[in-house]
Amino acid sequence: MGIKPIPTKKFLKYLKSLGLIKIRTESSHDSFNFREGIPQLSRPIIVRTKDKDIPILHIHKNLETLGISHAQFEKDIKNF
Repeated sequence: MGIKPIPTKKFLKYLKSLGLIKIRTESSHDSFNFREGIPQLSRPIIVRTKDKDIPILHIHKNLETLGISHAQFEKDIKNF
């Protein structure tokens, strides 16, 4: 089974469960990273919050940045 688009609110809850916080908003895009004092990501996680769902490509790229496998993501996202 492959990853499918998921609701934006569900993805935001998932990011918060990982310990990510919103660091800024530009237009309709929110940027997330870990709080200071914790090693930062190579680039922030960007979420376009005005969209109803997160596109598959955005999920893939954000998981790659986070270092999370698709299998682990599918397992974790069921809890949200």
